[in-house]
Amino acid sequence: MNQLLSRRPPLATDSMSDDELYTLIMNMDWNRSGVGYMPDLDVMGPPPVYHIRPYTLVAKHVAFDPWTEVYAMHHVQQHTTIPIPQVHRVIPDQRDGGRGFWLIMDFIEGECLLEAWPKLSWWRRFQVVCTLRSYIQQLHRAPLPSPDIPGPSDGTGRSFPCLGNHFDDGAGPFSTYAAMAAWHDHQNHRFQVLLHQQGVKRIWQYSKFDQSLPLVFCHFDLHMRNIMLDKNNRVWLIDWAFAGAYPAWFEYIPLGSTVKTANPMFSLPRSFAWFIGFIVGGCCAPWYYDNYIGDFYLRIESYRKRLIDSDYFVKQGIDPKLWQPADVARPSLSHVMVQRCFDIVYDTLLVVRGLFVPS
Repeated sequence: MNQLLSRRPPLATDSMSDDELYTLIMNMDWNRSGVGYMPDLDVMGPPPVYHIRPYTLVAKHVAFDPWTEVYAMHHVQQHTTIPIPQVHRVIPDQRDGGRGFWLIMDFIEGECLLEAWPKLSWWRRFQVVCTLRSYIQQLHRAPLPSPDIPGPSDGTGRSFPCLGNHFDDGAGPFSTYAAMAAWHDHQNHRFQVLLHQQGVKRIWQYSKFDQSLPLVFCHFDLHMRNIMLDKNNRVWLIDWAFAGAYPAWFEYIPLGSTVKTANPMFSLPRSFAWFIGFIVGGCCAPWYYDNYIGDFYLRIESYRKRLIDSDYFVKQGIDPKLWQPADVARPSLSHVMVQRCFDIVYDTLLVVRGLFVPS
C-alpha cells in the first residue's frame, strides 16, 4: 500500500521513524493544535485533526482502515487537477490496542468555505462555485477501478462498507450496484412493515431505487467545511474518508441535508444554497433528494433498533400488489430535459468564467 503515498519534495520529518513521529504527535498540545474546530457546530467535540508544529503537516486520526481514503486521494491526484492534501505517512495508533491510524498530510493554511463565504465578494463567490462545479465534473469523469462495485475502494477490487450520510456507521459491503440498490429497497420495505405493525391501515408505498445512472467517483462528503480557500485563494477539497463509487446524485446528499435542516446553526448560508444544484448539476440531483433520499435517514432511524420480519406481509396474506413497489424513483423525461438545458447554460458560464479567470 505504500506505493499510494504521494511522491513529493523531501520534508524535514522524512528522517524521523514512525515511532519518533508518533511520539511527536502524542506530545502535542492537542487543545492548541486542533484544526478546523468550530465550537458552535462541533457539539461532539473538535475534529481529530491536529497541526504538527512547526511543520506544515497535520495528523488526522481515523478509527478504521485508512487505505480506502488514501487510495481515494491518490486516485484524485492521478486523474484530476483538484488541489487536495498529500498523504505522506500512515502510522498505526498504539493506543486502544492499535485499532486506529494517523494519516500524516499537508497542512492547508487558509479558511474553510463556511468561515470565508461571508467575507467574499459576489464575483469571488461566483468564481468559487464555478471552480467547484468543474471539480465535481472532473471527479465524475475519473475512471473507476471496479465500475460495478459501489462504495469505497483500495484499488484491489475488494468491496468495502459504504460510510457516511444515510449509510451512517456503515452498510454493505456491496459486491454489485444491484446489491446496493436492493439495500435501499429493503430499508424502505422495513419502514413499510413498521408502519403497518403500528396500526397504519393504508400501506405506505415506496419507489424502487433507480439504477439507470452509472456509478461515478464521488467525494460524498461535500459541504462547506470540507472546502478550503488557501492564502492564495485556491480552492481545495479535503476529507476523502467517504469517497467512492456512487450515482452522481449522491454528491448532492450532504449539501441537501444542510439546506433542509431545521437547525439554523447547521444550515447552509442561503446565498450558497442557491448554487448547490449548479455545483453538482447534470443528474437531476435535487429531484432525487427531494423525492427519494431526503427522508430516507429519518425512516432508517425510526426502526434502527427494532427487529422487523421482512416476510410480514406474506405471512399476513396481504396481496403483493398492495405493498410491493410499482415504480422506480426516477425524474420524468421533461424534468431531465430541463436539467440538460440548465447544464448547457451552466457549462457556458464555466467557459465565460475561464475567459476572465487565469488558470
